[in-house]
Amino acid sequence: MDNLRKKASEAVRALRSRSFLVTLLAMTVSVAVLWIAFGADAVYIRDNGQLRLVYTTRSDARDILAERGIVTMAYDEVDFTGLTAGGVPEIEVTRAFDVKITTDDGTLELKTTGGTVGEILDSHGIDYDENDIINYPPGMYVQPGDEIVYQEVVVEQSVEQEPIEHETEYRGSSLLPRGRTRVIQAGSDGERELTYNKTMVDGEVVRTELESNVILESPVTEIILQGTADPVSPLDFGYQLDENGAPVNYAHKLTDQVATGYSAGSGAWGASGMSLSYGYVAVDPTEIPYGSKLYITSADGSFVYGYAIAADTGTGLMNDIIDVDLFYETYTESLLNGRRIVDIYVLA
Repeated sequence: MDNLRKKASEAVRALRSRSFLVTLLAMTVSVAVLWIAFGADAVYIRDNGQLRLVYTTRSDARDILAERGIVTMAYDEVDFTGLTAGGVPEIEVTRAFDVKITTDDGTLELKTTGGTVGEILDSHGIDYDENDIINYPPGMYVQPGDEIVYQEVVVEQSVEQEPIEHETEYRGSSLLPRGRTRVIQAGSDGERELTYNKTMVDGEVVRTELESNVILESPVTEIILQGTADPVSPLDFGYQLDENGAPVNYAHKLTDQVATGYSAGSGAWGASGMSLSYGYVAVDPTEIPYGSKLYITSADGSFVYGYAIAADTGTGLMNDIIDVDLFYETYTESLLNGRRIVDIYVLA
């Protein structure tokens, strides 16, 4: 019987203890509800994409985070909309991550909460343009661990002057005795201006391109006359010549003719309307019609003007002072011709 009473007594005590705990829990919940209702504010905390709802009586974002044991680092960003009526405020924590920038000065490690490649470069004082080399597009958003490699590209223009060496032309001519030489046109160097575009990457020249080549002064060819048996005229009508260098076939021959030399400026025209150059000669057209093909040489073959075309005339020719005036492209050659006695073969 005593045993039974003891067990009943223990059962009553246990029931009373459980009722007390239930009562205490109910009171705690009631206090919490009253605290929320009359003093606490609901706040969303978004941390690295995770969202949770908390209640707090604090108004400073970092205090609210500390209250919840959320630790932020120096480079993390904390945005708080503030405790305002008409909605649940939100604290957003954006965690900083590591990004590297490599330039010719070395590699810089930095913390960032995000942004584009261009924004990262701008924020670190790196001015870039479309010529520069960047391993990522400037508009791409950076990710943790990215390494931005930047190379500065500079295009510099340089202008240089350089000489143009003149050429030397040797002309064989029977105007001089064999073995003798005479400069009939002095040569001179010209000058050109070269403009280069030099492309440099991080201060090192990687490409050089010629943009323009302007001739400031054209070179003048030096012409040296050499004494040979070569004819002056470059014309060739294809007639057969004998062992003395005279045509085998011809219409008629004028012997012991007085030949002088003359020259005129570039682009000169004869009385016949033909342009003048080596091989074109002046005659008395009443004796030798314009357009006649001729061969002119001295009787002993020491001087050979060669094939010629009657293309011009002059006062001395019309007055029988001279018989033929031989055209030269330089004044010096006309002086070297002087007055010579020649035979004129009229070919056609």
